[in-house]
Amino acid sequence: MRTWLTAEGLRRCRRRSPVRARFPPAACRPCKSREQCTRSNSKWDMGRRITLRPQAEYEAIQQARAQEETQEWREQYAHRAGVEGTIAQGVRAFGLRQCRYLGLAKARLQHQLTATAMNFHRLDAWWTDTPKACTRKSHLTNLRPAG
Repeated sequence: MRTWLTAEGLRRCRRRSPVRARFPPAACRPCKSREQCTRSNSKWDMGRRITLRPQAEYEAIQQARAQEETQEWREQYAHRAGVEGTIAQGVRAFGLRQCRYLGLAKARLQHQLTATAMNFHRLDAWWTDTPKACTRKSHLTNLRPAG
């Protein structure tokens, strides 16, 4: 059974803002329990920062995180990831971010023609066995030495 955070529950959660606590580096560095508190190994670390949320909000977040571990949620998210990939392709390759025309009818026509062009592009890639693009790496990652 899926439960969602309702607007009323969200309003109740937002009544009390979260408390943000920050510990100075001088207090964190010599601490013997540092490994249990933070994963940072940097000596330039700014110290531990934690957010203490109201109990209702904390429980809602924990429930959502637990739901993310279910197979049903993963299947549903896989569908969403496919849709987002299609939108990203439309924006990157077909100029879908901006509409060329004024008016709802012309904008709708542009979107339909763009979707048709995307379908033809995908059909062409399928018929010619064009491999899918590899995941891009940032310029900074490319500068890192191999090994």
